[in-house]
Amino acid sequence: MKIFSDIWEFIKALTFVDIVFFFAVMILMILIVTLIYFIKINSEEEKDKKEETTEMKIVKEIQKNIGKDEPTINFTEYEKDQEDKAIISYDELLHKNNNYELNYENEELHDDLSIKKVNLDDLVNKNVESTPRVDVRVISFAKEEAFLQALKQLQKELG
Repeated sequence: MKIFSDIWEFIKALTFVDIVFFFAVMILMILIVTLIYFIKINSEEEKDKKEETTEMKIVKEIQKNIGKDEPTINFTEYEKDQEDKAIISYDELLHKNNNYELNYENEELHDDLSIKKVNLDDLVNKNVESTPRVDVRVISFAKEEAFLQALKQLQKELG
């Protein structure tokens, strides 16, 4: 307890000007330490800014490759085929598969709006002319009957 009494006696011996000067020096020391701390933090941030991040490297690589005509993605044959066959819009679909015409059952006009009823069961093929159907038989009826008899005989022998 002697220490606390000595400190108290020292403080009582100081004048008002000494106390103000003491606290002013203490505040000045604290400000200098914080200033050094902020300078150190800012210099580290500048170093971080100067170092190129992975995102910046990607952006530079993209900018460098923009002028090239070659695609940077290598497609497989399957992917190229799918890209060529892809249909993006309704217009492309009509132009790619323009083999059929629509048959309209009836047409109505409502205030400059034409409404047509489509018959989807009876589409007209533009490219193929209507040809009569012909029955084609590979084998004659007599040979077919003989083959059936041979199968029955084989079944009796096995079973």
